[in-house]
Amino acid sequence: CTDLAGNSASATAGNINIDLTAPSVSLVGGPVDGGTYYFGFVPAAPSCIAVDALSGLDGSCSVSGYSDALGLHTMTASATDKAGISASSSATYTVLRWTLSGFYSPVDMASGVWNTVKGGSTVPLKFKIFAGSTELTDTIYVSMSLQQVSCNGGTEDPVDTTMLSSGNTSLRYDADGGQFIQNWKTPSKANSCYRVTMMAQDGSTLVAFFKTK
Repeated sequence: CTDLAGNSASATAGNINIDLTAPSVSLVGGPVDGGTYYFGFVPAAPSCIAVDALSGLDGSCSVSGYSDALGLHTMTASATDKAGISASSSATYTVLRWTLSGFYSPVDMASGVWNTVKGGSTVPLKFKIFAGSTELTDTIYVSMSLQQVSCNGGTEDPVDTTMLSSGNTSLRYDADGGQFIQNWKTPSKANSCYRVTMMAQDGSTLVAFFKTK
């Protein structure tokens, strides 16, 4: 600088570092980018690693967006250095539904059909559940529910009485037959209609309608 009398002076400062570089951030573990997984078989949530060799990190890295629910998900690892520069790394994956098969004979699964049966009879509800090519066999994956409904419309299809059951009414997996079986004892009240629902843990359902005689 120079004053009005023409006198000049200067000063120099050195060893000044300016951080213009973002941190390095990466996901560790968890679902792979572009991966496809079936419900119940999604890898555990990832952690993350962040490095900043200049100003250093302002805190640690964090992960958001992980989920094991059905659908498309994007996980993001984020970090910020002490210069206020942020960086992130992301991975996207998809969680798919299971595949249900059933109810098998003697139940008619056609739309608008009432399976007619004498009240108090026991109808075998048979079905299978697959996560991709893997068959699921644990009853923990299944819940059954019954709801009385109005008997309006539809056509009637008598259940084959030769295929009715008198066995165990608890839900089980029959290893010999390779399927779940729920022997459902119908209510004894005649001329009543019911909706029977099998709901798998992923939210998928099988539904059949019955009318007692």
